[in-house]
Amino acid sequence: MTVSPSTSEHISIQTTTDAGIIKDLAHATWYPTYGEILSGEQIEFMLTEIYSLASLQQQMETGQTFLLLSQGSTPAAFSAFSLLDAAEQRYKLNKLYIHPDFQGLGFGRRLLQEVIQRTKAQGGLKLELNVHRQNPAQHFYFKSGFKIIKIIDIPFAQFTLNDYIMELNLTETS
Repeated sequence: MTVSPSTSEHISIQTTTDAGIIKDLAHATWYPTYGEILSGEQIEFMLTEIYSLASLQQQMETGQTFLLLSQGSTPAAFSAFSLLDAAEQRYKLNKLYIHPDFQGLGFGRRLLQEVIQRTKAQGGLKLELNVHRQNPAQHFYFKSGFKIIKIIDIPFAQFTLNDYIMELNLTETS
């Protein structure tokens, strides 16, 4: 799938419950994203645990809203967010992945802005995310106004997730 920036005339972002599309996009993005950070064994484990059809359907049924960005009729990127703490009006950006063929076209920024808009419309005051400490995506989040609020190592089966928890104050965004 090769895409040029000139073909970006029709972009849509919609909620989706099509777990198959999300699974396919995740499998296309995880090795390019994490191949130099995580072992192949960990990537396969995470894809099986988080991105199986059953797991995705459960996530969709238990409060994660999945957004699918398509260019024309081609799925290009996805995100997922959920309410993390109702009392604090804190939301979590659980996922944001762009298919490698569509990176560099501003789709990450478009999806993040959509998540921000939707969480603010639901009364959200804070948006939180986890990002691996070696993932270059952290620079995108810094540029988008997120700040590191915690450094954490999370046991996940036989692996450890070495993450930053980052936060965006939604009252300071336009």
